[in-house]
Amino acid sequence: MKLLAVDFGMKRMGFAVGNSVIRTAAPIDPIVRKGDVPDIQYIEHLIDEYDISKILIGCPLNMDGTKSGITLDVEAFTEKLKEKIPGNIVVEFVDERLSSFEAEEMLKSHQQDYKKRKKILDSISALVLLSSYIDNER
Repeated sequence: MKLLAVDFGMKRMGFAVGNSVIRTAAPIDPIVRKGDVPDIQYIEHLIDEYDISKILIGCPLNMDGTKSGITLDVEAFTEKLKEKIPGNIVVEFVDERLSSFEAEEMLKSHQQDYKKRKKILDSISALVLLSSYIDNER
């Protein structure tokens, strides 16, 4: 199954694609948010380009498992996305607690410049979400 992971942010969105059958995952360049409509159009493009059958949306929960302030924004965006994409594509929320922290730690060892790390952090966070999902699918 071909998967797309989305790390939703108010300023940027990060993406990663993967295949649960051959157990691979790779980041895609993040985008600067332009609004729900253009962002959804970009996701539709990714669906077509990578033949996606499931989308994983990072759900930002508090450490105690309750919804955070941005969770409602993610849920509203996801509902708009579901209205626009084909009905055969599954959309699933994935707990993203600590994914940004893990991504930042991974990047520190490869990129010392904070500004350069920040540009790709969202897609590395999406990669962490996707890799974790594939690993736990067993």
